[in-house]
Amino acid sequence: LPQERLSRQYAGGTWSSLFNRNSIFNRVEILGVLLWYLGLLVVGLVAYPILRYALSGLSDRAYPLSRIFGLLLLAWITWISGSIGLTFSRLTIAISLGVIVIISAGFVYIQRDELRQEWKTKRKYFLTVEGLFLIFLVFGLLVRFGNPDLWHPWKGGEKPMDFSYFNAVLKSTSFPPYDPWFEGGYINYYYYGFVIVGVLVKLLGIVPSFAYNLIVPSLFAMTAMGAFSIAWNLITPRKGSMGLRATWLAKRQIFTGLSGALLMAVFGNLGIWQMFYRGFQLIGAPVGKLDSAGFLHKMWYTIIGASKAIVGAPMPYRVDEWYWNPSRVIGSEYGSPITEFPYFTFLYGDLHAHMIAMPIAMLIIAWALSVIRGRAWERVGKRSLSQVLLGLFVGGLTIGAMYPVNLSDIYTYLPLGIVVLGYAISRYWNVEDWRALKSLPSWAKRLAITGLGVSILVLFSFVLYRPYSYWYAQGYSKVALWSGLHTPIPEYLTHWGLFLFIIVSWLIYESIDWMSRTPVSALRKLRNYRETIYIGIGLLLIVMFALGINLQGKNSGELSFPVGLGIPTAWIILPLAAWIGVLLLRSDQNDRKRFVLLLSGTALLLTLVVEVVTVKGDIGRMNTVFKFYLQAWALLSVSTAAAFYWLVSSMRKWKSGWGLVWQICVIFLVGVVALYPLISTMAKVRDRITSEAPHTLDGMRYMQYAQYSDLNTTMDLSQDYNAIRWMQESVQGSPVIVEANMVEYHWGTRYTIYTGLPGVVGWNWHERQQRAVTPQEWVFNRIEEVNDFYKTTDLEKTRLFLEKYGVEYIILGQLELAKYPGDGLDKFVEQEGTLWKQVYQDRDTKIYQVLFSDGVGG
Repeated sequence: LPQERLSRQYAGGTWSSLFNRNSIFNRVEILGVLLWYLGLLVVGLVAYPILRYALSGLSDRAYPLSRIFGLLLLAWITWISGSIGLTFSRLTIAISLGVIVIISAGFVYIQRDELRQEWKTKRKYFLTVEGLFLIFLVFGLLVRFGNPDLWHPWKGGEKPMDFSYFNAVLKSTSFPPYDPWFEGGYINYYYYGFVIVGVLVKLLGIVPSFAYNLIVPSLFAMTAMGAFSIAWNLITPRKGSMGLRATWLAKRQIFTGLSGALLMAVFGNLGIWQMFYRGFQLIGAPVGKLDSAGFLHKMWYTIIGASKAIVGAPMPYRVDEWYWNPSRVIGSEYGSPITEFPYFTFLYGDLHAHMIAMPIAMLIIAWALSVIRGRAWERVGKRSLSQVLLGLFVGGLTIGAMYPVNLSDIYTYLPLGIVVLGYAISRYWNVEDWRALKSLPSWAKRLAITGLGVSILVLFSFVLYRPYSYWYAQGYSKVALWSGLHTPIPEYLTHWGLFLFIIVSWLIYESIDWMSRTPVSALRKLRNYRETIYIGIGLLLIVMFALGINLQGKNSGELSFPVGLGIPTAWIILPLAAWIGVLLLRSDQNDRKRFVLLLSGTALLLTLVVEVVTVKGDIGRMNTVFKFYLQAWALLSVSTAAAFYWLVSSMRKWKSGWGLVWQICVIFLVGVVALYPLISTMAKVRDRITSEAPHTLDGMRYMQYAQYSDLNTTMDLSQDYNAIRWMQESVQGSPVIVEANMVEYHWGTRYTIYTGLPGVVGWNWHERQQRAVTPQEWVFNRIEEVNDFYKTTDLEKTRLFLEKYGVEYIILGQLELAKYPGDGLDKFVEQEGTLWKQVYQDRDTKIYQVLFSDGVGG
């Protein structure tokens, strides 16, 4: 950061001014939860009239998505203000909310008659949505209440990084926020999500360690309700009522909406079945080893093991493996891919970018569905210019948010938005009344207007977030062909089995129904397209063989070379994608089914893309797979819910016997995926650093009861807890601190994590990721300098270090004593009153304040 900005950042952000720990809402958790819920409700209600006007194509006007839209809009106005020089403060957030209230009041006036009628006739729907949101929210809160801890020695994940950045964002006075793990720097990427979830925290003054465990359940509930709304609208007629009359349709609408919510946010993959299957084999095998056992032997071991398990034999898994292993169903030998899915994300609780992006993704899909159902705001040949522009603005605001929130998502959702918008405009807009284009032929008018609409959407998507792109330095900007092993079909089906079973079943039904209603004479028309059909089939076969086979050959120099990429899943994905393409292009296909086909086909192709390429610099293809698999999950969850409804509705037409077989298969698959949230949740609640830690929503409280062993020392974490609390209450501004640096995921940089104060350097690998465009030595050198600072007996070297980084507080706790034993620690007593003064002590933990620091590094 430039020195002037850095000085302002470090001068502001006093923790005790932002958060009052003694407030009744922070002391009594149930009141804090109520305040948070009311805050979300108000933000959603204030934003709803705007969202309603923009997403007029949806039968429920996107009410279930009003909370995430309200947060997105509030965050954007506040963030823009903080990016152009205004202070990011509670006052700025309040003024931003006031601006939304004023804008919303205008849209209330425009829609006053519709809103009045809507409340009279459709209030039951709104109350149902609120009730469902509360159910998901309370469930999420109970999970966090069961295990609220923000760290664990072995399965703590990256909550420390998330919480450190989150605290720094809350304390920052402008954007970009300062980097708490790299003194003098700013958070380069993924910080915008913390702004979205942080504006309400800062406005309400909820203590961050408490707020963290409110945010995760809220994102869970908003994601679930977003999927509910999309699935509900997919099977609701365009002019259908939102009322909950006791009709067959209304019940099926709610059921389908809930199916979408469960598929998206609650159900897991089939990995839990994989665990039982393998676990039974290990129990039944001689001395618990499978070695090179064949198929029949494994089946026999499975039967023996299952019988032993029924009578009490323990399964051969640690408690953490029950929630962890299904997120890694593809073995590490295939590029260490993460097969994460939303419920694992919310259960594990890392406040990562992809978690915050999930409800935004739901809003994007809902926006796209509104565009196609509302025919791009076309109403009987007459468009409201304000409605079109607002719709494009909301689309750009939402899609564009993926750029600073979770970059990989924009590569999927922006093209999706462009395709849907282009289709709706080109098909439904009446272009003949455009006088400015009267000299052009109809096709040119349509092309020009479609191009204009798409251009405005793209422009909004990037211009609205220009301050972010100005500072952003993208480190991972290249892709490379994946040359490692590819996902085997069994593992692929383990992850996607339920989705594929329902989608393929629906494709079969749609195809049979289409053929049954198509006269043979109509097939003669295909003769005119024989060449095109032959070319298409030929190209499909070429691509399938190029991707699917893997043969070894020899060139003239007798050197082996591969023919084909050898991707087993290509034999599944490409035929399905082609099948979907045929049904999608069917001339008499209705738009809702066409939309579901588009989402399903896109999702399948995403799962193929990660077999072909990976982001250069990734660990194997770890993050590439999990980022795009999550996008595919979001698209397939809502598509599958709608397909399931259409299948169930048509079952009376099925031949006798097939319906029963299909239902048994669905019940089995749904039962398996429903096992994951039951088993994994119980396991996660049990998997804590200490059983003595209380059940609470304060993510710091575990420290009061926990002990941690490292560096041949057992540390009482209550000492750090008390010292951190003292710093939160006593330190003015955001001065630089120095503390022991540890290997990632260990008990290091804990004061920057829990206070948000800037430290000299944080986690090695994660800081190198943040500044991937800079020399890695910058981070390595700082780590060495921190180590040398604690170990050196050279006072001049000590002084230069403190001056270089503007260090104002020095941490000397149990961790520092264990990591840096020796004469270097004697200087802290010897230089008391000269270089620093002791300002805090609790048993083995001391904090020193530097006497000559100006708080800003040189």
